[in-house]
Amino acid sequence: MVALLVIAASGGSIPSSSVPSHMLAAFPRVTLWAWESRQDLRQISTEKYAIAYLDRTIFITNRMATVPRMQPLLTPQNAKIMAVVRIEAPRALAKLDNPQLVAMVADQIVEASRKRHVSALQIDFDATRSQRPFYRNLIEETRRRMPPSMPLSITALASWCSQPGWLKGLPVDEAVPMLFRMGGDTRFRKNSSWSYQAGEGSCRTSVGVSTDEPWPRIDPEQRIYVFHPGAWNPVALENLEKLITP
Repeated sequence: MVALLVIAASGGSIPSSSVPSHMLAAFPRVTLWAWESRQDLRQISTEKYAIAYLDRTIFITNRMATVPRMQPLLTPQNAKIMAVVRIEAPRALAKLDNPQLVAMVADQIVEASRKRHVSALQIDFDATRSQRPFYRNLIEETRRRMPPSMPLSITALASWCSQPGWLKGLPVDEAVPMLFRMGGDTRFRKNSSWSYQAGEGSCRTSVGVSTDEPWPRIDPEQRIYVFHPGAWNPVALENLEKLITP
């Protein structure tokens, strides 16, 4: 059977001793990011792939506004589904000193976790240095409001993970280093087999890569999140299969 979720306007090598959080042990090793486009993933193998779909985007300026996913997502009935909430908070515009803001944003994030078929939650926020205290409070509040048995994942800039730092002690099951779209540094795009060593422990069990950029060497025990520009299609999935199969 097929589940139709219509949500509309209504890497680097790591020590082999590192293992994914037990909270994510039930998920396949590879997760497909399904961003804002019509995504038909009904034919994927649910033993090989989980799905992390963009559920909503929260915009923070002098107020908070939430934009839900506008495009349909079609998935196999028994797929492991992770809801992703993207946060946009332009540094020049975002007012984060409202004492109610953390609770308001956490409410929106946790609402995504209550969707049918969703069994994990991921927050995607490129917080600037000055925004990190707010983000830490938000993660902690979100974790308090979530079901205790539901995994909480966050994406992470590679610079956050290069050495132990502000991520330490966060109540997350993983921080996924985003090892693509890395700005002006072209070294990675020219190398077909480059290395990335995460210094922060929460960043060592997973890696985020894209189908249109070279992948780092990935430890067999790491979880892999894969971004594809546009909608996933049979050709993209076939090419991905070649990348993940030794």
